[in-house]
Amino acid sequence: MKPSRFIPRKGLKQYIPDQGWVAPEPHADPDGLLDPDASSLDSGSERDSAADLHAIPMPQRGAQLGEGLRDPLLGELLEQLHTPPADDLTQHWSRIAAQVSELNTGMREQKRLRAELTDIESRLLTLRSTILTDLQAVQRIADNQLVQARLRSEVSTLAQNRLVTRLKNHTE
Repeated sequence: MKPSRFIPRKGLKQYIPDQGWVAPEPHADPDGLLDPDASSLDSGSERDSAADLHAIPMPQRGAQLGEGLRDPLLGELLEQLHTPPADDLTQHWSRIAAQVSELNTGMREQKRLRAELTDIESRLLTLRSTILTDLQAVQRIADNQLVQARLRSEVSTLAQNRLVTRLKNHTE
């Protein structure tokens, strides 16, 4: 047998202004939320959900608010909701929230700086590669110029030796 289709009643307590917090009776429907034919549900007959919705009386909002404002316990609870607590725990949570916010900001900045560092490292690697390529080109050019200078020196030495040889042969 189901006592309610909406909320399991086990462990549930209800506040009644004159009586305080009480455990509802297992088969009682103190709020009038179940339809009048709830016993037919317990006997096993099924209805479609549209029929169930029409059978449930809806409490009027104005009546609930009026009763809640007259209830001193509910009025006190509502006031506590609107008044922020000023205890040490709240101060700690506020400080923790500020620190978490600062940590998040720092982590975003760290992520941005790491991305910037990665970009700088990439540019430095490109520059190193370009410098090495340029140095190799300069080395090849210098080697070519050295080879050409040696060839000129050898040709010049050879030409000088032949000229000296001819001049000696002509004078003799």
